[in-house]
Amino acid sequence: MNKFSTKLYPIDAERKNIFFSGKGGVGKTSMACITAVETAQKGYKTLLLTTDPAAHIGNVLDQPVGDKIAAVAGIDNLYAVKIDQKKATEEYKENILKDAEVKFDPTTIMAMKEELDSPCTEEMASFQKFVEYASGDDFQVIVIDTAPTGHTLRLLELPMDWSKQIQLKAGASVEVSDEDKRQKERFDKVINMMKDEKVTTFAFVMYPERTPIIEAYRASKELETLDIKTQLVVANLIIPEEQALTPFYQKRRKMQLGYIEEMKETFKDATLLEVPMFGEEIKGLDLLKEIANQIF
Repeated sequence: MNKFSTKLYPIDAERKNIFFSGKGGVGKTSMACITAVETAQKGYKTLLLTTDPAAHIGNVLDQPVGDKIAAVAGIDNLYAVKIDQKKATEEYKENILKDAEVKFDPTTIMAMKEELDSPCTEEMASFQKFVEYASGDDFQVIVIDTAPTGHTLRLLELPMDWSKQIQLKAGASVEVSDEDKRQKERFDKVINMMKDEKVTTFAFVMYPERTPIIEAYRASKELETLDIKTQLVVANLIIPEEQALTPFYQKRRKMQLGYIEEMKETFKDATLLEVPMFGEEIKGLDLLKEIANQIF
């Protein structure tokens, strides 16, 4: 065991969920893929899941990833899936309207259709699809590649909003359907899961510069209001000492080391993972395995 073991592997629980978040372009997808490869190599049945509409996990794995769970070729224990936001939204609308059409008049149904044509519906549909995967027992580890920070925070607030909505319905004697109740049970399970440090690791990825650190810190404080603690911070794209051979790279590395110290101070209660910059594009299982063996 090392300092990362309890963050990555289901040692103290039957499963582990690992969320990777951070500013756009800091390497969340690469880190999610590397981590999923690592846990799969250790023998844990792992699902690599992305909630980011712009995700490119297929490019990093160097093989297609669709909206149905499928095994990743070339490695045991690893499966991948991406949430198709458009498809998830259509399914979500269809299910709600199908249930409503047997209970309400056409005018009410028309109003519901208008209400469902909103960005909030897309967010809820995506999170509901995520909940389907996260509340199941098919995998020992789920690695989640999330959208950029602000979108991720909104997604994490959704189950809390949903549960409150169901409680308000019941308190106001408004009809709560069986599906509402089942959905609340699933959402409550996910809420409790995300708050449990033994079950869930929330990680922020950043490169060692001011703006990503500030954004990650602000987001971590918002997570605290949801009772979710940041357990892992990743300092990505660090210039290796042996490559800092010119004044330019020496200056850049010195700057990075200063910000790494700032990260340690800012995220005192989290474990720091330092990841070097590599001389080639992070792509394909061979390189992902090599990097996983190096950094973990």
